Amino acid sequence: MATFTDFLVALVQSIIDLTVAFADVALSDPLSTISFLFGNLFIIASVGALVYLVLGALVSELVVTTGADRRSQRKPAQRE
Repeated sequence: MATFTDFLVALVQSIIDLTVAFADVALSDPLSTISFLFGNLFIIASVGALVYLVLGALVSELVVTTGADRRSQRKPAQRE
């Protein structure tokens, strides 16, 4: 039966192996390096956009509006 320590050791070892494999692929030729970097930029941009939207939604839900804020958000009465 695997323990939590065995899990952590396997996780760290697989992260190291994955880093070595990515380095081998990225450094094999210049075109691979460029495509690897652009792929990483696309992933970072999409994750950043998702984090920005999630944090904006959380802040929007957690911010308490006061009575003055609610009155200013109402539409003014239209005159005829």
